[in-house]
Amino acid sequence: MLVSLDKKQLGLALILLAAFPLTSYSIDKKFEIEPAALAKKYPMPAPAPKTKPAPKGSGTVTYKVKRGDFLYRVLAREYGITGDRADAVALRVQAANHLADIRRLQVGTTLLIPIDPAGHKPKTRRTAKIAAAKPGRGTNEAQGATVMFFKAPATQPAGLPGPASNPEAVQDAAKVWPQLVPDAPSSKAQLDYLSSAFSLSLDPQRYPVLAGQDGGTILVDAGGSLPPLVKSLLQEKNPQLSVVSERPDNPRAFYRALLNAARFYSFEEDFLVDFGTDCKVIVQADFKIEKSQDSLLRQDITLLKVPGKRPATPQALVRLLASHGFKLVETPSTAPIITGRPDDSVLYQIPEKDPRGIADALLEALGIRFQADKSIDLYAGDNNGVRLEIPVYRYFEKNGRRYVLARFQGDPLGDSLTNLLEAKGYQVIAIQDHDDLQSLSDKLFNRLDVAGRYGEQDLWSLWEKGYGVRMAGVMLNDAKGGRIFITDRKVDPLVRELAKLNGYKQETR
Repeated sequence: MLVSLDKKQLGLALILLAAFPLTSYSIDKKFEIEPAALAKKYPMPAPAPKTKPAPKGSGTVTYKVKRGDFLYRVLAREYGITGDRADAVALRVQAANHLADIRRLQVGTTLLIPIDPAGHKPKTRRTAKIAAAKPGRGTNEAQGATVMFFKAPATQPAGLPGPASNPEAVQDAAKVWPQLVPDAPSSKAQLDYLSSAFSLSLDPQRYPVLAGQDGGTILVDAGGSLPPLVKSLLQEKNPQLSVVSERPDNPRAFYRALLNAARFYSFEEDFLVDFGTDCKVIVQADFKIEKSQDSLLRQDITLLKVPGKRPATPQALVRLLASHGFKLVETPSTAPIITGRPDDSVLYQIPEKDPRGIADALLEALGIRFQADKSIDLYAGDNNGVRLEIPVYRYFEKNGRRYVLARFQGDPLGDSLTNLLEAKGYQVIAIQDHDDLQSLSDKLFNRLDVAGRYGEQDLWSLWEKGYGVRMAGVMLNDAKGGRIFITDRKVDPLVRELAKLNGYKQETR
């Protein structure tokens, strides 16, 4: 049935509803929970404490060293830097603060810590191998303790740079090291540790241990393949341990790092020592090492030559060095002592003091054929009834020109004869009584347009051989690619031996 309400009835109904308000509940009121009681019975957890804001992803931060601080521990605790990134930051910290040893931080100093971009991630992550101890390994297992075994990887992971690229260089360094530190304890000691918490061992072939000059220990981690956790454990157990992580692919940098870690009194790079005056024998060494402050006075100097393309040093030079207080140490070299072909070069010694004898030696060294004691008739082809002959010491032709060596003394008569000869097309080289090899070679080479001047000459490259000979004389290049060295100085037996090893055929005029 439909009920229709007019406007008056609808208005009356609204008035009645307003006069008698009604309360409605979605559930019974006795089941309703007050918020205050709920909060009292189940309090809200306290807000988490604010953590120390991490430094910016890049840039440099400062840190004041406290007692007991260890750099790797500071990086992990304060900045969350561990693993390979910690190794990289540690190197930058050492360079930025000029630290000789990052393991010895001075309390109270402020460190500059250059941090690399936070988004940077190493390509490869290296971790130590950890395994639970097997039963029966020790007394701790009987008490319910757990022992962890740390063992450095025996093989190099694929794609990871390390000493596997040149393991022979690492072993060579271990072999020659006793010659540098002869009185040190045996370096066969392995850095193996066994405690109630862990056992640590290293492969001595992969990670050789060397002795330092100051009594410390050097661990060779060529290429930086040692896990950072293992490195931290080793350095905490042995404060005098230095870890060298240079790659042996760069021999100079590798041995520089080893010498630095050994803490010798001093060492110097690219050292040269020479013997003699007129004829200098020079020996080049990559490093000169002084073990103590009185090494020089005691003539106890060590010269170190690292691997390279240079040949081994001849024993005659080794004996010469030893006689002057230098001990030469060479790492095993793949290049033998190279003997040059005997026809490659020629060493002419001219002890002759007579200018004419010097002139003959120069002409023969240049391969020039000449006529001796020839008389030049200036008007022979003129048919003018005049015959004027000028005696010359040597006559030869070269490149279509005629040359004469005449003994003119620079007086007016000599000048007139020189002008007459040159007017007839002769190239005159005047020889005087006071001429020596230097002055006569300058005259001759100027006339012949030969590139060569008298002076101090290196018979071969010092830097290619590791040793050299320097003498006064004239150095020429022949047409076959060899060298011609002409000297008026005395050549001693050692120089003769070294010259022969380097391909010089020797002749004395």
